[in-house]
Amino acid sequence: MKFTLRALPVLVGAGLLVGMTSFNASAEITLIKADTQPGDPLSRLNFTVGGSIRPQFEMMTGDSDKGSYKRNGFDGGTRFRFAADYYLFDDISWVNYYELGVNIPAVFNWDNHYKDGATDTSRRMLYTGLKSDTWGILTFGQQNSAYYDVVGSKTDIWDYDMKAQAPGNGINGDYDGSYRSRKMLKYKKTVGDTDIYAAYLFSDDYNANDGFRYHRKGGGSLALDYHLTSDLTWGAAWNYTRADIRENDTRNSKTWDQNILGTALSWTPDNWTFSIGGGWYENFMTTTKKSTNDYFAGDAWGIEYFAGYKIPVGQYAIKSVQPYVMGDRKEFISGRSYQRIDNGVGIAFQLDYGFRVDYEHVFTSSTDNLGDMNLVRLRYDF
Repeated sequence: MKFTLRALPVLVGAGLLVGMTSFNASAEITLIKADTQPGDPLSRLNFTVGGSIRPQFEMMTGDSDKGSYKRNGFDGGTRFRFAADYYLFDDISWVNYYELGVNIPAVFNWDNHYKDGATDTSRRMLYTGLKSDTWGILTFGQQNSAYYDVVGSKTDIWDYDMKAQAPGNGINGDYDGSYRSRKMLKYKKTVGDTDIYAAYLFSDDYNANDGFRYHRKGGGSLALDYHLTSDLTWGAAWNYTRADIRENDTRNSKTWDQNILGTALSWTPDNWTFSIGGGWYENFMTTTKKSTNDYFAGDAWGIEYFAGYKIPVGQYAIKSVQPYVMGDRKEFISGRSYQRIDNGVGIAFQLDYGFRVDYEHVFTSSTDNLGDMNLVRLRYDF
């Protein structure tokens, strides 16, 4: 079954119209609101749902992506969220969270609008735990890493981003401890103006689909997020992962000690947003060499920045307009000769009913001569 490019926005638009008529958009939807009553177990439950539908187009200058699914239009990260908070006693609650990624073109078999072999759905996060205002939050499962919470998230605020930070550059952020980590026990406690994080990574396996298997033996993280003022936050994090790389054919393997160390600053005075972050990566980024002994680069580093100003509009169905500049740089010190520099401009239109439209143009200079990028993302949040 083949669909033209014209069919994609029509079908997505139909889905958005259904969402608009079903819900009051642009906010988490509370299906069950906790109102604790004696003898009524259900009154202790707070249950919310939310989501974001994100059709996207990426057009790289030159002919390198001519006819690609990204140029034709693809799913840029549609997800649906479900959160349950059940009050137990005193100030302790049982918390549960599930986030499902849905690749809409793959679900409907829209040819040339998704990557070959892409799955219809993916588990972005799934965790459970206990929350206390006194003792903190302890959760287990697949969830944002401590590194992403305090470093990565501060610059993960435009569309063509994460090209230089750890969560976008390891073998797989679900396994190496940098992004949405699987089988992770995470603890967070707020002390004064500082959020303190500690995490432990249990054993897990990942088939890299390049003839190698990544076996995570274990690992852990330490991080802190210091709120200097109400609009200025500084974060720092370190993650260590010990893992084996094994070649499927020969069974040759090597153990790697991976470290990522990063820091980031976020400042949001009035309508401004400024953020900058960077990290150092040891045995973390891949070299693209098909060898157990040379699979990861010894040392690399990366930085990202963002600066934008939100202009309130409040008419013609436009809530605000935010022009911004952004960029990044990553460089390998050993194990691979590679460098990439991105600098760009963008504009985001926040519309009524949870709709948003982003446009970005990014100028790229890289060792592999990547073209500049034009990106358009349509977004509906509810």
